Amino acid sequence: MGGVFGQLKREIKKTALTSENGPNYLEPGYFMFPIQPGLANSLSGGLGDLRSNHFHAGLDIRTGGREGLNVYAAADGYISRIAVFTGGYGNVIFIKHPNGLTTVYGHLKELKDTLGVYLREQQYRKQTFEIDLRPAPGQFPVKKGDIVALSGNTGGSGGPHLHFEVRDPKDNLINPLLYDFRELSDNLPPIIERIALKTLTTTSRINGEYQRINVAPVRRADGTYGVNQPITASGLIGMEILGYDRTGGSPYKNGLNCIEIKLDGKEVFAYNMDTFPNELTRLMNIHENYEVEQLFGMRYHRCYVADGNTLPIYRTDGRRGRLPLFDGQPHEIEVTLFDVYQNPAVLRFTLQPEPATVVQATSVVPGSAAEAVTITVDESVLKLAVRNFRTTEVPVALLFHGSTIEELPVSYIRQNQGIYLIDLNKHMPDSIQVGRGVVATNFRKRILPGKPQEYEGGGVKLNFDSKTLFDTLYLTTRQLPGGILEINQPTIPINDYLTVNWTPTYPVAVDTSRTRVYMVSGGRSRYVGGTWKNGRIEFKTKELGRFQLQTDVNPPSITMLSASANGISARISDDRSGIGTFRASVDGEWLLMQYDYKRALIWSDKLNPDEDFPDDAEVIIEVTDRSGNVSTTRTTISKPKPKAKVKAKSAAKKKAAPKGKSKKRRR
Repeated sequence: MGGVFGQLKREIKKTALTSENGPNYLEPGYFMFPIQPGLANSLSGGLGDLRSNHFHAGLDIRTGGREGLNVYAAADGYISRIAVFTGGYGNVIFIKHPNGLTTVYGHLKELKDTLGVYLREQQYRKQTFEIDLRPAPGQFPVKKGDIVALSGNTGGSGGPHLHFEVRDPKDNLINPLLYDFRELSDNLPPIIERIALKTLTTTSRINGEYQRINVAPVRRADGTYGVNQPITASGLIGMEILGYDRTGGSPYKNGLNCIEIKLDGKEVFAYNMDTFPNELTRLMNIHENYEVEQLFGMRYHRCYVADGNTLPIYRTDGRRGRLPLFDGQPHEIEVTLFDVYQNPAVLRFTLQPEPATVVQATSVVPGSAAEAVTITVDESVLKLAVRNFRTTEVPVALLFHGSTIEELPVSYIRQNQGIYLIDLNKHMPDSIQVGRGVVATNFRKRILPGKPQEYEGGGVKLNFDSKTLFDTLYLTTRQLPGGILEINQPTIPINDYLTVNWTPTYPVAVDTSRTRVYMVSGGRSRYVGGTWKNGRIEFKTKELGRFQLQTDVNPPSITMLSASANGISARISDDRSGIGTFRASVDGEWLLMQYDYKRALIWSDKLNPDEDFPDDAEVIIEVTDRSGNVSTTRTTISKPKPKAKVKAKSAAKKKAAPKGKSKKRRR
């Protein structure tokens, strides 16, 4: 395999993984497989899979749908970190190895031997379920093949499995499949489900329009893919890929290791997921088409580097992978997907040139007025569709910004609609007039990435720090009835927290001690939080969209399941803001309760597992939701039921049966 992909792969391995001036991070046989070593296994997830707001950081190793399998240390080293999280990794350990690499083992059911004892003791000492510990180097040494834990389903796991990672000293994630574990096999090529083509400037066209189209490729007899429908394109065009890979013996769809794009035989874009910086994992939201994912749940890889994307996992030309179709000629496109095992899937198709078009006058119904049909913002382009032109001449659009008025000609006409395309980097109008029709845009300010900025107006104050934005934000805000604040749309990703200080414009006669901010979408609401001060509520968000004030007055629910000498368990839930904290005690002594939010279940984990709880001891469980509502339940440890006494048999019954009489034969 050659070209950009081959060169990129070799360069990554040489400089990042097998540097001549440092350790060989890909030393053959250095790591052993951490689950059922020596036996065939399969995966439910791989490095770089596109997940919610992040790239998947390692392998999800299947455990046959069960918990409790031995987890083995992949190499010599020492335990450098032990943590318990309600979500995410759940119970997790980190092992530091002599070559500088670290392996990570997540969603564990329990830690073995001294590790488990140490963890429990620290949880009791700090009186907390969630904990993050950093043992001293050498405090817990391990040898390759030591059993360090049992596999589980803790944290954000969607089912029993082991999450396994390899990290370098700079916290870059390395694909564990590069270690050629013999327990895994893969001779299946990736699957290309769909491709998408997208116009990127106001002068770009696909099939005569400014739009995004998606096409399902057809697999040919020779195994390659093609496109069976004609596509015309001109200007600067972006390509996106929806595809996946599978490893042997697994039904799960895993991510793509590499994508390579050629334009007329020349490589213009390559993407490689052998290694990436863990700290940049949220940039997945700008690597994918975030808008499509939010609207339709499909995660397309962008095959060009979007503005604001600083991930070091691409190799591109001067246009960063965008396809320059300016010459009015047909262009050949070749897309190749690779998995780690070098299995390729190839798609080839032709983009035809756009025919020349001339905007013609449009006849209309007399007396009608131009009317805005839709107004949408696609990254830096505002698209306005207008119908019912009043005269036989196509009218210009008037762009109003304060006291300034600018004219904009129609971009093209399609199906009796006039389409006006506005480059928001040049014009950011307050409103637009076409004929007698006027539409407000609601733009407030152009917010640039990379530096702290602020906006205040309309009862809201927004603070952007230098890391909040990926790219320029064309800020829109408005307050809506029902205590709703709208900040742009949820289809626009942001990188880090935006601080919002909001003064509701309608009378707020609420219990501010229980009223918080929730993100609302599609009839659902999700707790965000916030703090009140002088009639204003301040909150932080990593998402844009609609926010609503909601009051939670219902305390959490506690259902006691058991309270015996052996253990205590209960179900806890909350109907609005969610569980904030929980606490249990026995006769006033703090008790560690394990928590599985997926099952809404808590259960006791005694400091000394061999000791029983005393009879009639008072058990108190207190649960607080995130709005401050508190529920408390009390009970006592139930005494074990006395064993039933067996009555002694009478002397007469103990005597043998009289002679001459036999016992009845059992049939």
